[in-house]
Amino acid sequence: MNTSIDAMAVDTDRPRAPRAAPHATHTFKLLLRREFWEHKGGFLWAPLIAGAIFLLFSLLGGGAGQLAFLRHADKTMQINGREIAITEVNWGELLSSASPNDLRQLHDFINGMTMLSASWPLLVFGFVVFFYLLGCLYDERKDRSVLFWKSLPVSDRDTVLSKLGTALVVGPLLATGIGFATMLGFGLIVSAFLLFNGANPFTLYWAQLDLPLLLGTMLSWIPMYILWALPTAGWLLLCSAWAKSKPFLWAILLPVFAGLLVSWFDLLRFVRLDSSWFWEHIVARLLTSAWPGSHLLGMIDDSTMEVASRDGLDLSTLAGKLAATDLLANPSLWIGAAAGVVMILAAIRLRRWRDEG
Repeated sequence: MNTSIDAMAVDTDRPRAPRAAPHATHTFKLLLRREFWEHKGGFLWAPLIAGAIFLLFSLLGGGAGQLAFLRHADKTMQINGREIAITEVNWGELLSSASPNDLRQLHDFINGMTMLSASWPLLVFGFVVFFYLLGCLYDERKDRSVLFWKSLPVSDRDTVLSKLGTALVVGPLLATGIGFATMLGFGLIVSAFLLFNGANPFTLYWAQLDLPLLLGTMLSWIPMYILWALPTAGWLLLCSAWAKSKPFLWAILLPVFAGLLVSWFDLLRFVRLDSSWFWEHIVARLLTSAWPGSHLLGMIDDSTMEVASRDGLDLSTLAGKLAATDLLANPSLWIGAAAGVVMILAAIRLRRWRDEG
């Protein structure tokens, strides 16, 4: 008995090894998780609700279309020189006799229509990320929670970068996933109406749908989006860290007033540039680059975009355009990204010494 007590005393007196500090990646992961849970309503529920509203409108619109279809059930259409009532059309036979060009057009139409159904969650995400970046550093000073976060062993750099990663990586991935789920829901609604009208949705709809390519097309915009959105992200973070009040007005009015001054006094004439250059490359890049798909504006003069507007885009071409690898050779992309990085570094410095009151 005494021996056991002595052994316990020896173990108690033995110095313990110092606990290892948490790895930087683990800390950053926890910061990302904190940002997500604090702003779950914006990054998760807002796109989900937008997708659900779209599906509801699709269901209501499909119901209205079905009623109109039934009212004109006695109408006929010409198929291979025969008059056939709309309600008696054999869609499977019609599909089997279609030409390769007709099948290609059907394939592009179905995939394009389905992909368009994902636009609502992505559109809402654009608003969410704009106001998130604008308020993330200002709000923590406003409610003085920054005092608590600064008391933790987490650097200002990691804190700001976690907010940036939430906006430009986590948010787009969530919005893309919700958009893809919305596409599947839209496909189920279309399938229900096809079944109700005697058509086989597996041959008429799902066989034409290229789901892997659709998912790849939706994911293809994210890498270019991260680069293209840096000017807006940097500017909004800078305003959020700097403004003592009303960061929204500062973020909007400063670039707009600067553009008005440049236009009124034609200040760019000294460098032989038109004032529209300032609005396009400064004002628009500072305020709109964080919206999904806005990087396509950088390709507005691309001849392939002109062809697309005239002849349409197939899905593989659209995926290439969303990936926008052509923009990598555009100096405005890298100049804007560099400016965004500078503003992000300035926001980190401002958070370090800004008055919390």
